[in-house]
Amino acid sequence: MEILQVILIISLILLCVTLTALSIYSFFVLKDLKDTLGDAKVIIKTGRRLTTSLIVPISAFMGIAGGLSKGLKAVKSISNIFEDEDEGEEEL
Repeated sequence: MEILQVILIISLILLCVTLTALSIYSFFVLKDLKDTLGDAKVIIKTGRRLTTSLIVPISAFMGIAGGLSKGLKAVKSISNIFEDEDEGEEEL
């Protein structure tokens, strides 16, 4: 065998070993990525539950506050109507 053939065979063996190691490393990286994404999914679910549990009471409170505000406006407008009628009678 010539020296060139020996160098090519050694290079080919080193390339195969390197590619095998890289493939194994990529497998472990993808496995860790899958675990991390699973943990992130749990965190997102917890955050969604937390925000939902906060939004429901706040929206109920805002509905009550909006109803009270409309009620107060209605009472004011009704009282203004009666005050306007009273003023009109006093001028005559």
